[in-house]
Amino acid sequence: MTDDPALRYAEEFARLSQDLHRGDRPSTMERIVEAAVESIEPCDWCTVTVWHADGRMDIAASTEPLASRADQLQCELGEGPCLTFGRSGETTWRMGLFAVENVAEDTRWPAWAPQAAALGIGSVLSVRIDTSGSQDRAVLNLYSAAASSFDHGDLAVATIFARHASSALEGARQQDQLRAAAQSRLVIGVAEGILMQRFGLTLDQSFELLRRYSQTHNVKLRTLAENLVAAGGIQERGDLDAEAALHLSLGLDPDALRLRSEPAEVSFAHGEKHRENAASTGTGLAGTDRNPDRSPG
Repeated sequence: MTDDPALRYAEEFARLSQDLHRGDRPSTMERIVEAAVESIEPCDWCTVTVWHADGRMDIAASTEPLASRADQLQCELGEGPCLTFGRSGETTWRMGLFAVENVAEDTRWPAWAPQAAALGIGSVLSVRIDTSGSQDRAVLNLYSAAASSFDHGDLAVATIFARHASSALEGARQQDQLRAAAQSRLVIGVAEGILMQRFGLTLDQSFELLRRYSQTHNVKLRTLAENLVAAGGIQERGDLDAEAALHLSLGLDPDALRLRSEPAEVSFAHGEKHRENAASTGTGLAGTDRNPDRSPG
């Protein structure tokens, strides 16, 4: 490690960038708060708070229960620097920084400030984390035990750090989406195999059957597949015919069949395999679109 401060920070940020670009979103959040305490000298505790589009606020990661409590108090009391920053106008939000030099003497939050000071918090620095591609807002909250802890150099380092955190979060979000898509296709494939084995359908017919149930009952195709796999296959019962058993295994109400006047999605006869019946419903159409993302919901 070099003694030159500029080069030292460059080396630290290079290492930080590599460290943050590993793992899924929750583990990335944990790395962010841990690295912030290590990288920004006055910072004793750190949290990441996220404001969702529906107005909810979550503490996504925290290094200490004390810091989490400071965030929770803001939610409970409806005031505090993080809430002010998260709810601020676009001009303040684009500036990206919000500082509290002396928590004990700050009069902007008469309920929160005394309780935060009693926890041992002297000063706060909140830095916006860019969440491009999402309607959520994320903030990196740096807490120090001493008042007036953060100087201009710390502000600069915190801003650079937040940019690295933003990039890491975006990478983690994309990885999560790819992982979820792969898992969805895997589960749908298993469900197709169950239908193929039980009812003698082709691969395209089994997918078309799931798609039609999805459309008819306004349930995501992925959800139907997950229910079928979780059930371990078609749950046979003496009081249910094959179609009602399939309804039950897909997580649908089999009793609804008795109230329905329209034709069934596929014709079953006492649980026997009927490839011809499945084909007559159009489940064997050529060129079936097997993309689960194109299904209803």
